[in-house]
Amino acid sequence: EGSSFNAPVGFFIPGSESASDAGMDAVRHRPSDAEIKAMLDEAGYRGQPLAVMHPTDQTFYDAATQVVIAAFRRVGITVDDQATDWGTVTQRRASKEPPSKGGWSAFPSGQPAGDYINPAFAAIIRGNGATAWFGWPTDPEIETLRDAWIDATNPAERTRLAETVQRRCFETVPFIPLGQYFQSSAWRASLGTPQKGICPVFWNVGQA
Repeated sequence: EGSSFNAPVGFFIPGSESASDAGMDAVRHRPSDAEIKAMLDEAGYRGQPLAVMHPTDQTFYDAATQVVIAAFRRVGITVDDQATDWGTVTQRRASKEPPSKGGWSAFPSGQPAGDYINPAFAAIIRGNGATAWFGWPTDPEIETLRDAWIDATNPAERTRLAETVQRRCFETVPFIPLGQYFQSSAWRASLGTPQKGICPVFWNVGQA
């Protein structure tokens, strides 16, 4: 049996039209903890607490957040581990206040595979400021590249633009792709095999 988890991954789902190796050295060749600490020192980090919303009632998010928090602490980042429930996370992530006033620094989230096949659908890589996803990144360059991808009609040009988008995402980091996981599925023997796809589909299912 294959693994139910795939890592490292880029900003597009492996095997999709826009997946590539562009910029993947950023996650395939990781610096040591000491090197990361030196980078943090150079960037001016002085132990300011990172408020991480930690939903403990969601098994996958709970486990992923524990791993992330351990990694942060290992390189000297001060973490305020805010254990809560997923409902609170979905409400609080809309806050633009600083962590000291109910805001946040990071939280885990999963995205449907079907949304990350190309730059047109990948919502949380966008840099459209106030109307962007939670965190509200502003990056005119990623928006220009996305528009160019949508307008392009040549497959080779779309491939080039998708690679450029991914490289840009590794530079600006609108989110950190932890990996790809697969949900188990089952169906009665009386049903025909459902169609394969990068997300569940519920049509064209007949009797076996």
